Amino acid sequence: MIEVARRRVAVVGIGNDLAGDDGAGLEVIRLLEPAWGQDERVLLARLEGDLFAVADLLHLADEFVFVDAVAGETPGESVRCTNAPRAFSPSFHQTDIQSVMRALESLGVSDPFPRWELWGVTTLPPQELRSGLSAPVAKAVNEVAHALDVHLRELLGEG
Repeated sequence: MIEVARRRVAVVGIGNDLAGDDGAGLEVIRLLEPAWGQDERVLLARLEGDLFAVADLLHLADEFVFVDAVAGETPGESVRCTNAPRAFSPSFHQTDIQSVMRALESLGVSDPFPRWELWGVTTLPPQELRSGLSAPVAKAVNEVAHALDVHLRELLGEG
């Protein structure tokens, strides 16, 4: 087995870019890659299907920031918490990252279990499969990417 150095923080985008605004988390990762993609203290990753695949990442970082589309009445608002409404998707994920992380922690999958939080962008339930983000969600994605860049710089002592 190849030994991989543990990172200070992992930023994980969740979503499906074929379901319109559900791809918000993946787009945030794309925006962060130029600045953070080669930084050995940061792991940028994507979860596009089975969210339980995060179990394979838990030993790779001390702290996780998940970025996802979350349920909201007004598209394009930012959410930051550890307990948010379930993300909308047309059954691509089958569950939400909050439930997955609680289940993995109770199973003792990683010791110590990493700290984590969710940074979300509110969306309406997708009505059709399509590529691209709506204008309000795209604006919020840019704002979340900028806020995460600032957060990473502060967290890593560069702020």
